Amino acid sequence: MNHIVLVNIENNTEKVHRQFSPPFGILIAASVLQRNNVEVIVRHIVNTKENLKELLKVCEGAIAVGFSVMTSPNLLSVIEASKLLHNQGIFVYWAGTHATLLPKISLQDSCVDAVLRGEAEQNLYEFYLWRQGKISADAIPGLCYIDNGEIRISPIPAVTMPDTLGYHPFDLLDMNKYLDKPIQKRKNYIPGKILPFMTSKGCVKRCAFCYNTVVNRSKWRGYPLHNVYKEMDYLIDNYGVTGWMFYDDNIFVDPTRAWRIIEKYKMPTSVELDLMRVDEALIERALSSNVAKLYIGIESGSDKMLRKMHKGITRAKVIEKMQMCQQMGIHVDLSFMMLLPGESPEDLELTLSLVKELDEYDNIKIDGPKCYNPYPGTEFFDELLASGWKEPTSNEEWAKYNRNIAVGETGFNLSEEHIRLLEDYHLL
Repeated sequence: MNHIVLVNIENNTEKVHRQFSPPFGILIAASVLQRNNVEVIVRHIVNTKENLKELLKVCEGAIAVGFSVMTSPNLLSVIEASKLLHNQGIFVYWAGTHATLLPKISLQDSCVDAVLRGEAEQNLYEFYLWRQGKISADAIPGLCYIDNGEIRISPIPAVTMPDTLGYHPFDLLDMNKYLDKPIQKRKNYIPGKILPFMTSKGCVKRCAFCYNTVVNRSKWRGYPLHNVYKEMDYLIDNYGVTGWMFYDDNIFVDPTRAWRIIEKYKMPTSVELDLMRVDEALIERALSSNVAKLYIGIESGSDKMLRKMHKGITRAKVIEKMQMCQQMGIHVDLSFMMLLPGESPEDLELTLSLVKELDEYDNIKIDGPKCYNPYPGTEFFDELLASGWKEPTSNEEWAKYNRNIAVGETGFNLSEEHIRLLEDYHLL
Protein backbone atom coordinates (compact mmCIF):
# COMPACT_ATOMS: atom_id res chain seq x y z
CA MET A 1 0.00 0.00 0.00
CA ASN A 2 2.37 2.67 -1.21
CA HIS A 3 0.97 4.20 -4.40
CA ILE A 4 -1.61 6.93 -4.96
CA VAL A 5 -4.04 7.01 -7.87
CA LEU A 6 -5.23 10.38 -9.15
CA VAL A 7 -8.48 10.41 -11.12
CA ASN A 8 -10.44 12.79 -13.30
CA ILE A 9 -13.69 11.15 -14.41
CA GLU A 10 -16.26 12.77 -16.70
CA ASN A 11 -19.72 11.88 -17.93
CA ASN A 12 -19.91 9.80 -21.09
CA THR A 13 -21.48 12.45 -23.33
CA GLU A 14 -20.86 13.72 -26.84
CA LYS A 15 -19.83 17.12 -25.49
CA VAL A 16 -17.24 15.62 -23.15
CA HIS A 17 -15.70 13.62 -26.00
CA ARG A 18 -15.67 16.72 -28.22
CA GLN A 19 -14.06 18.95 -25.59
CA PHE A 20 -11.78 16.40 -23.89
CA SER A 21 -8.86 18.36 -22.43
CA PRO A 22 -5.81 17.34 -20.39
CA PRO A 23 -6.42 17.16 -16.62
CA PHE A 24 -3.89 19.82 -15.63
CA GLY A 25 -4.84 19.75 -11.94
CA ILE A 26 -4.08 16.08 -11.34
CA LEU A 27 -0.92 16.30 -13.45
CA ILE A 28 0.38 19.02 -11.13
CA ALA A 29 -0.59 16.82 -8.18
CA ALA A 30 1.26 13.89 -9.76
CA SER A 31 4.41 16.01 -10.08
CA VAL A 32 4.32 16.71 -6.33
CA LEU A 33 4.39 12.97 -5.65
CA GLN A 34 7.05 12.30 -8.29
CA ARG A 35 9.34 14.89 -6.73
CA ASN A 36 9.10 12.96 -3.48
CA ASN A 37 9.62 9.55 -5.09
CA VAL A 38 6.06 8.40 -4.47
CA GLU A 39 4.56 5.99 -6.99
CA VAL A 40 1.60 7.64 -8.73
CA ILE A 41 -0.89 6.50 -11.36
CA VAL A 42 -3.02 8.99 -13.30
CA ARG A 43 -6.35 8.16 -14.93
CA HIS A 44 -8.49 10.53 -16.98
CA ILE A 45 -11.57 8.63 -18.10
CA VAL A 46 -15.17 8.88 -19.15
CA ASN A 47 -17.73 6.97 -17.15
CA THR A 48 -18.17 3.56 -18.77
CA LYS A 49 -18.39 0.07 -17.24
CA GLU A 50 -15.09 -0.87 -18.86
CA ASN A 51 -13.28 2.20 -17.54
CA LEU A 52 -14.65 1.74 -14.02
CA LYS A 53 -13.54 -1.88 -14.06
CA GLU A 54 -10.02 -0.88 -15.09
CA LEU A 55 -9.98 1.89 -12.50
CA LEU A 56 -10.90 -0.53 -9.74
CA LYS A 57 -8.04 -2.78 -10.81
CA VAL A 58 -5.33 -0.07 -10.75
CA CYS A 59 -6.62 1.19 -7.38
CA GLU A 60 -6.14 -2.17 -5.66
CA GLY A 61 -3.62 -1.74 -2.87
CA ALA A 62 -3.46 2.05 -3.22
CA ILE A 63 -2.85 4.02 -0.05
CA ALA A 64 -5.41 6.55 -1.36
CA VAL A 65 -7.32 7.50 -4.48
CA GLY A 66 -7.87 11.19 -5.19
CA PHE A 67 -10.55 12.64 -7.42
CA SER A 68 -10.29 16.07 -9.02
CA VAL A 69 -13.75 17.55 -8.57
CA MET A 70 -15.37 20.52 -10.28
CA THR A 71 -18.91 21.72 -9.63
CA SER A 72 -20.61 20.35 -12.74
CA PRO A 73 -22.70 17.41 -13.93
CA ASN A 74 -19.48 15.34 -13.85
CA LEU A 75 -19.95 15.27 -10.06
CA LEU A 76 -22.42 12.44 -10.55
CA SER A 77 -19.72 10.28 -12.17
CA VAL A 78 -17.28 11.20 -9.39
CA ILE A 79 -19.81 10.05 -6.78
CA GLU A 80 -20.46 6.78 -8.62
CA ALA A 81 -16.76 5.97 -8.94
CA SER A 82 -16.05 7.02 -5.35
CA LYS A 83 -18.75 4.69 -4.06
CA LEU A 84 -17.39 1.83 -6.14
CA LEU A 85 -13.90 2.23 -4.67
CA HIS A 86 -15.01 3.04 -1.13
CA ASN A 87 -17.17 -0.09 -1.02
CA GLN A 88 -14.00 -2.09 -1.74
CA GLY A 89 -12.30 -0.59 1.29
CA ILE A 90 -10.20 1.92 -0.67
CA PHE A 91 -9.51 5.31 0.95
CA VAL A 92 -11.07 8.05 -1.23
CA TYR A 93 -10.36 11.75 -1.05
CA TRP A 94 -11.62 14.68 -3.11
CA ALA A 95 -9.66 17.74 -4.22
CA GLY A 96 -10.19 20.51 -6.76
CA THR A 97 -12.42 23.57 -6.87
CA HIS A 98 -15.65 21.92 -5.68
CA ALA A 99 -13.97 20.22 -2.72
CA THR A 100 -12.05 23.38 -1.82
CA LEU A 101 -15.13 25.60 -1.82
CA LEU A 102 -17.58 23.05 -0.40
CA PRO A 103 -15.70 20.69 1.97
CA LYS A 104 -18.67 20.05 4.28
CA ILE A 105 -20.97 19.21 1.39
CA SER A 106 -18.28 16.97 -0.11
CA LEU A 107 -17.87 15.03 3.13
CA GLN A 108 -21.60 14.44 3.43
CA ASP A 109 -21.18 11.57 0.98
CA SER A 110 -20.05 8.58 3.03
CA CYS A 111 -17.86 7.44 0.13
CA VAL A 112 -15.57 10.46 0.69
CA ASP A 113 -13.05 9.82 3.45
CA ALA A 114 -11.25 13.17 3.25
CA VAL A 115 -10.98 16.45 1.37
CA LEU A 116 -7.79 18.28 0.45
CA ARG A 117 -8.39 21.99 -0.06
CA GLY A 118 -6.21 24.28 -2.12
CA GLU A 119 -3.23 23.45 -4.30
CA ALA A 120 -1.52 20.05 -4.27
CA GLU A 121 1.91 21.63 -3.83
CA GLN A 122 0.80 22.74 -0.36
CA ASN A 123 -0.37 19.46 1.13
CA LEU A 124 -0.41 16.33 -1.04
CA TYR A 125 2.95 14.90 0.07
CA GLU A 126 2.08 15.63 3.70
CA PHE A 127 -1.24 13.85 3.12
CA TYR A 128 0.70 10.83 1.83
CA LEU A 129 2.85 10.82 4.97
CA TRP A 130 -0.31 11.00 7.10
CA ARG A 131 -1.77 7.99 5.30
CA GLN A 132 1.44 6.15 6.11
CA GLY A 133 1.04 7.07 9.77
CA LYS A 134 4.18 9.21 9.85
CA ILE A 135 2.60 12.57 10.75
CA SER A 136 -0.62 13.75 12.39
CA ALA A 137 -3.63 15.18 10.60
CA ASP A 138 -3.03 18.54 12.26
CA ALA A 139 0.19 18.89 10.28
CA ILE A 140 -1.60 18.92 6.92
CA PRO A 141 -2.83 22.29 5.63
CA GLY A 142 -6.31 22.10 4.13
CA LEU A 143 -7.10 18.56 5.26
CA CYS A 144 -10.78 18.01 6.10
CA TYR A 145 -12.17 14.74 7.41
CA ILE A 146 -14.65 13.19 9.82
CA ASP A 147 -13.32 12.35 13.27
CA ASN A 148 -15.66 10.33 15.52
CA GLY A 149 -18.68 11.70 13.72
CA GLU A 150 -17.45 15.30 13.78
CA ILE A 151 -16.53 17.06 10.53
CA ARG A 152 -13.15 18.76 10.88
CA ILE A 153 -12.62 21.60 8.42
CA SER A 154 -9.26 23.28 7.80
CA PRO A 155 -8.94 26.65 6.07
CA ILE A 156 -7.74 26.89 2.47
CA PRO A 157 -3.92 26.88 2.54
CA ALA A 158 -1.80 29.76 1.27
CA VAL A 159 -1.18 29.76 -2.47
CA THR A 160 1.98 28.14 -3.78
CA MET A 161 4.98 30.37 -4.35
CA PRO A 162 6.50 30.36 -7.87
CA ASP A 163 9.68 28.53 -6.88
CA THR A 164 7.73 25.50 -5.59
CA LEU A 165 5.13 25.15 -8.35
CA GLY A 166 4.58 21.72 -9.86
CA TYR A 167 4.87 20.70 -13.49
CA HIS A 168 2.89 18.58 -15.98
CA PRO A 169 4.24 15.00 -16.37
CA PHE A 170 2.45 14.38 -19.67
CA ASP A 171 4.22 11.01 -20.01
CA LEU A 172 1.71 9.63 -17.48
CA LEU A 173 -1.06 9.95 -20.08
CA ASP A 174 -1.66 9.04 -23.70
CA MET A 175 -2.01 12.53 -25.13
CA ASN A 176 -3.42 11.30 -28.44
CA LYS A 177 -6.95 11.25 -26.98
CA TYR A 178 -6.79 15.03 -26.60
CA LEU A 179 -5.68 15.50 -30.20
CA ASP A 180 -7.61 12.95 -32.25
CA LYS A 181 -10.89 14.79 -32.54
CA PRO A 182 -13.24 15.29 -35.49
CA ILE A 183 -12.95 18.56 -37.39
CA GLN A 184 -15.53 21.01 -36.13
CA LYS A 185 -17.31 23.24 -38.59
CA ARG A 186 -17.76 26.27 -36.41
CA LYS A 187 -16.75 29.88 -36.36
CA ASN A 188 -13.12 30.60 -35.44
CA TYR A 189 -12.19 26.91 -35.41
CA ILE A 190 -8.42 26.33 -35.50
CA PRO A 191 -7.59 23.26 -37.63
CA GLY A 192 -4.75 20.88 -36.87
CA LYS A 193 -3.49 19.11 -33.76
CA ILE A 194 -4.36 21.90 -31.36
CA LEU A 195 -3.77 21.09 -27.71
CA PRO A 196 -4.95 22.93 -24.58
CA PHE A 197 -1.98 23.96 -22.48
CA MET A 198 -1.31 25.95 -19.30
CA THR A 199 1.76 28.07 -18.59
CA SER A 200 0.51 29.68 -15.37
CA LYS A 201 -2.12 29.45 -12.66
CA GLY A 202 -4.38 32.02 -11.04
CA CYS A 203 -5.38 35.55 -11.98
CA VAL A 204 -4.86 39.01 -10.49
CA LYS A 205 -8.36 40.23 -11.31
CA ARG A 206 -11.02 40.44 -8.57
CA CYS A 207 -14.14 39.68 -10.58
CA ALA A 208 -17.11 39.43 -8.20
CA PHE A 209 -18.30 36.13 -9.69
CA CYS A 210 -15.00 34.23 -10.01
CA TYR A 211 -13.69 31.39 -7.84
CA ASN A 212 -10.15 32.68 -8.41
CA THR A 213 -10.77 35.33 -5.76
CA VAL A 214 -11.23 32.53 -3.20
CA VAL A 215 -9.14 29.59 -4.40
CA ASN A 216 -6.15 31.55 -5.71
CA ARG A 217 -6.77 34.72 -3.68
CA SER A 218 -6.36 36.73 -6.89
CA LYS A 219 -2.72 35.67 -7.15
CA TRP A 220 -1.06 34.82 -10.46
CA ARG A 221 2.02 32.66 -10.80
CA GLY A 222 3.83 31.59 -13.93
CA TYR A 223 5.42 28.17 -14.25
CA PRO A 224 9.20 28.38 -14.81
CA LEU A 225 9.86 28.99 -18.48
CA HIS A 226 12.37 26.16 -18.76
CA ASN A 227 9.60 23.75 -17.67
CA VAL A 228 7.09 25.35 -20.05
CA TYR A 229 9.45 24.97 -23.01
CA LYS A 230 10.41 21.43 -22.01
CA GLU A 231 6.75 20.36 -21.87
CA MET A 232 5.82 22.07 -25.14
CA ASP A 233 8.83 20.55 -26.93
CA TYR A 234 7.90 17.12 -25.58
CA LEU A 235 4.35 17.42 -26.91
CA ILE A 236 5.54 18.62 -30.32
CA ASP A 237 8.20 15.92 -30.66
CA ASN A 238 6.11 13.01 -29.39
CA TYR A 239 2.60 13.89 -30.53
CA GLY A 240 3.00 16.26 -33.45
CA VAL A 241 1.18 19.15 -31.81
CA THR A 242 0.71 21.95 -34.36
CA GLY A 243 -0.86 24.66 -32.18
CA TRP A 244 -2.04 25.65 -28.72
CA MET A 245 -5.08 26.78 -26.83
CA PHE A 246 -3.60 28.47 -23.78
CA TYR A 247 -6.00 27.74 -20.92
CA ASP A 248 -4.27 30.13 -18.54
CA ASP A 249 -6.84 32.29 -16.76
CA ASN A 250 -4.77 35.33 -17.63
CA ILE A 251 -1.52 34.61 -19.48
CA PHE A 252 -0.87 38.31 -20.15
CA VAL A 253 -0.45 39.28 -16.50
CA ASP A 254 3.24 39.24 -17.49
CA PRO A 255 3.19 40.42 -21.14
CA THR A 256 6.94 40.00 -21.66
CA ARG A 257 6.74 36.38 -20.55
CA ALA A 258 3.62 35.71 -22.63
CA TRP A 259 5.22 37.05 -25.79
CA ARG A 260 8.39 35.04 -25.18
CA ILE A 261 6.34 31.86 -25.21
CA ILE A 262 4.15 32.81 -28.16
CA GLU A 263 6.99 34.14 -30.32
CA LYS A 264 9.32 31.22 -29.55
CA TYR A 265 6.96 28.82 -31.32
CA LYS A 266 4.85 31.04 -33.62
CA MET A 267 2.29 28.27 -33.94
CA PRO A 268 -1.48 28.75 -34.39
CA THR A 269 -2.56 29.82 -30.93
CA SER A 270 -5.58 30.93 -28.90
CA VAL A 271 -4.86 33.20 -25.95
CA GLU A 272 -7.10 34.62 -23.23
CA LEU A 273 -6.53 38.21 -22.16
CA ASP A 274 -8.20 41.33 -20.77
CA LEU A 275 -10.07 43.58 -23.16
CA MET A 276 -8.05 46.63 -22.15
CA ARG A 277 -4.81 45.02 -23.34
CA VAL A 278 -6.16 44.98 -26.89
CA ASP A 279 -4.76 47.76 -29.06
CA GLU A 280 -3.32 48.08 -32.56
CA ALA A 281 0.20 47.18 -31.44
CA LEU A 282 -0.95 43.99 -29.71
CA ILE A 283 -3.06 42.91 -32.68
CA GLU A 284 -0.21 43.51 -35.12
CA ARG A 285 2.18 41.54 -32.94
CA ALA A 286 -0.35 38.74 -32.49
CA LEU A 287 -0.95 38.41 -36.21
CA SER A 288 2.78 38.39 -36.97
CA SER A 289 3.23 35.65 -34.32
CA ASN A 290 0.55 33.37 -35.81
CA VAL A 291 -1.97 33.95 -33.00
CA ALA A 292 -5.16 32.52 -34.49
CA LYS A 293 -7.61 34.13 -32.08
CA LEU A 294 -8.07 36.02 -28.86
CA TYR A 295 -10.44 34.91 -26.10
CA ILE A 296 -11.87 37.71 -23.97
CA GLY A 297 -14.32 37.57 -21.08
CA ILE A 298 -16.76 40.46 -21.54
CA GLU A 299 -19.60 38.95 -19.47
CA SER A 300 -22.10 41.85 -19.63
CA GLY A 301 -23.30 44.65 -21.86
CA SER A 302 -24.44 46.76 -18.92
CA ASP A 303 -22.01 49.33 -17.54
CA LYS A 304 -23.69 49.01 -14.15
CA MET A 305 -23.09 45.26 -14.05
CA LEU A 306 -19.55 45.62 -15.40
CA ARG A 307 -18.79 47.95 -12.50
CA LYS A 308 -20.33 45.51 -10.02
CA MET A 309 -18.17 42.74 -11.45
CA HIS A 310 -15.01 44.90 -11.19
CA LYS A 311 -14.30 44.21 -14.87
CA GLY A 312 -12.70 47.60 -15.52
CA ILE A 313 -14.34 47.94 -18.95
CA THR A 314 -17.38 49.62 -20.49
CA ARG A 315 -19.84 48.74 -23.23
CA ALA A 316 -18.42 51.51 -25.40
CA LYS A 317 -14.88 50.10 -25.00
CA VAL A 318 -16.09 46.65 -25.98
CA ILE A 319 -17.55 47.97 -29.22
CA GLU A 320 -14.50 50.14 -29.94
CA LYS A 321 -12.03 47.29 -29.41
CA MET A 322 -14.10 44.81 -31.40
CA GLN A 323 -14.35 47.19 -34.33
CA MET A 324 -10.57 47.47 -34.20
CA CYS A 325 -10.21 43.68 -34.22
CA GLN A 326 -12.53 43.37 -37.19
CA GLN A 327 -10.74 46.06 -39.17
CA MET A 328 -7.33 44.49 -38.51
CA GLY A 329 -8.51 40.96 -39.25
CA ILE A 330 -7.98 39.03 -36.02
CA HIS A 331 -10.49 36.44 -34.80
CA VAL A 332 -11.99 36.83 -31.34
CA ASP A 333 -14.10 34.61 -29.07
CA LEU A 334 -16.12 36.53 -26.47
CA SER A 335 -17.79 35.08 -23.37
CA PHE A 336 -20.96 36.49 -21.83
CA MET A 337 -22.96 35.70 -18.70
CA MET A 338 -26.55 36.40 -17.70
CA LEU A 339 -28.87 36.22 -14.70
CA LEU A 340 -26.24 37.66 -12.39
CA PRO A 341 -27.23 38.78 -8.88
CA GLY A 342 -28.72 42.26 -9.10
CA GLU A 343 -29.08 42.13 -12.88
CA SER A 344 -32.26 44.03 -13.76
CA PRO A 345 -34.27 43.36 -16.92
CA GLU A 346 -32.71 46.53 -18.34
CA ASP A 347 -29.22 45.19 -17.63
CA LEU A 348 -30.11 41.85 -19.18
CA GLU A 349 -31.40 43.51 -22.34
CA LEU A 350 -28.19 45.51 -22.66
CA THR A 351 -26.23 42.25 -22.58
CA LEU A 352 -28.50 40.43 -25.01
CA SER A 353 -28.55 43.33 -27.46
CA LEU A 354 -24.73 43.61 -27.37
CA VAL A 355 -24.39 39.88 -27.96
CA LYS A 356 -26.72 40.15 -30.94
CA GLU A 357 -24.78 43.10 -32.35
CA LEU A 358 -21.34 41.50 -31.98
CA ASP A 359 -22.50 38.15 -33.31
CA GLU A 360 -22.93 39.83 -36.70
CA TYR A 361 -19.18 40.40 -36.96
CA ASP A 362 -17.61 37.79 -39.23
CA ASN A 363 -14.52 37.51 -37.00
CA ILE A 364 -16.32 37.15 -33.65
CA LYS A 365 -17.71 34.01 -32.06
CA ILE A 366 -19.94 34.39 -29.00
CA ASP A 367 -19.58 31.98 -26.08
CA GLY A 368 -22.90 32.37 -24.31
CA PRO A 369 -24.61 34.17 -22.84
CA LYS A 370 -24.50 31.42 -20.23
CA CYS A 371 -26.05 31.41 -16.79
CA TYR A 372 -24.13 32.80 -13.86
CA ASN A 373 -22.55 30.05 -11.76
CA PRO A 374 -22.54 30.57 -7.97
CA TYR A 375 -19.25 29.97 -6.15
CA PRO A 376 -19.25 30.10 -2.33
CA GLY A 377 -17.04 32.79 -0.87
CA THR A 378 -17.32 35.13 -3.84
CA GLU A 379 -18.91 38.56 -3.66
CA PHE A 380 -21.84 37.65 -5.89
CA PHE A 381 -22.58 34.45 -3.96
CA ASP A 382 -23.48 36.39 -0.83
CA GLU A 383 -25.72 38.69 -2.86
CA LEU A 384 -27.44 35.70 -4.46
CA LEU A 385 -28.19 34.22 -1.04
CA ALA A 386 -29.60 37.57 0.10
CA SER A 387 -31.98 37.51 -2.89
CA GLY A 388 -33.68 34.39 -1.51
CA TRP A 389 -31.91 31.75 -3.58
CA LYS A 390 -31.76 28.42 -1.79
CA GLU A 391 -28.25 27.00 -1.65
CA PRO A 392 -28.00 23.31 -2.61
CA THR A 393 -27.55 20.95 0.33
CA SER A 394 -25.96 17.95 -1.39
CA ASN A 395 -23.36 17.13 -4.02
CA GLU A 396 -26.12 15.80 -6.27
CA GLU A 397 -27.94 19.13 -6.11
CA TRP A 398 -24.76 21.07 -6.80
CA ALA A 399 -24.04 18.84 -9.82
CA LYS A 400 -26.54 20.69 -11.98
CA TYR A 401 -24.68 23.99 -11.66
CA ASN A 402 -22.39 24.77 -14.56
CA ARG A 403 -22.42 27.37 -17.31
CA ASN A 404 -24.76 25.23 -19.43
CA ILE A 405 -27.47 24.92 -16.80
CA ALA A 406 -30.99 25.52 -18.07
CA VAL A 407 -32.54 28.78 -16.88
CA GLY A 408 -35.41 26.94 -15.22
CA GLU A 409 -33.04 24.84 -13.11
CA THR A 410 -31.09 27.72 -11.57
CA GLY A 411 -33.61 28.51 -8.85
CA PHE A 412 -32.85 32.22 -9.33
CA ASN A 413 -35.65 34.69 -8.60
CA LEU A 414 -36.53 36.01 -12.05
CA SER A 415 -39.23 38.55 -12.84
CA GLU A 416 -41.79 38.19 -15.60
CA GLU A 417 -39.81 40.80 -17.54
CA HIS A 418 -36.65 38.68 -17.29
CA ILE A 419 -38.59 35.71 -18.64
CA ARG A 420 -40.08 37.77 -21.48
CA LEU A 421 -36.63 38.97 -22.57
CA LEU A 422 -35.22 35.46 -22.54
CA GLU A 423 -38.12 34.29 -24.67
CA ASP A 424 -37.73 37.22 -27.07
CA TYR A 425 -34.06 36.32 -27.59
CA HIS A 426 -34.89 32.59 -27.91
CA LEU A 427 -33.02 31.63 -24.74
CA LEU A 428 -35.96 29.77 -23.23
